[in-house]
Amino acid sequence: MPIGITDAELESIRSAIEELLPDTCNILNVTQASDGQGGLIDTWGTATANAPCRLDTARPGTEAIFGASVQPFHGYVLTLVHDVTIATGNRVSCNDYTFSVVGVDFAKSWDGSRRAYLERI
Repeated sequence: MPIGITDAELESIRSAIEELLPDTCNILNVTQASDGQGGLIDTWGTATANAPCRLDTARPGTEAIFGASVQPFHGYVLTLVHDVTIATGNRVSCNDYTFSVVGVDFAKSWDGSRRAYLERI
């Protein structure tokens, strides 16, 4: 726990953030099965349903680190509650669109929310 904030204060921050999440989304995982011809078929299923979220467009000119290099990022930022499970390789279904998760923030002093960086499919 960082110095200067109590567990109760952090919980209050998390509650306040959750009130600012107007939408819900589904977090999707892939399952692979044999296609019977030596290949694989991807099937996407819901890992987390109706997760509270907020979807924002990323600012033009935003950069992110992908594959150990800085790349221009033209996508979206999804804000979720602090303890939701989401990772690169997941997909997100939100507001009738599907997105690929290309990055997730984890290292923060006060873990009040989780942010995922998305590209529309």
